[in-house]
Amino acid sequence: MSNLTIEAPLVNGSLMPFFDEGEACKHAVTFIAGDDLRPPPRSVNITVKTESGKLVKLVIPNDLSRAIVMIDGEIV
Repeated sequence: MSNLTIEAPLVNGSLMPFFDEGEACKHAVTFIAGDDLRPPPRSVNITVKTESGKLVKLVIPNDLSRAIVMIDGEIV
């Protein structure tokens, strides 16, 4: 069971869900990267640099484990 939700709040106030918490993370990787890549990705990594200079990284594994959040290289 994953700890990840992917959704898009729309300008009209409604919400478009793409991936719900509880689905395997590998389904989110397939949603983002597709299923025709060979070799397949081990994960999808999303990185954001904050205004204060911290590096926030979300690692979505291509397996049944949970997503990982890292701040400046440390898992939180």
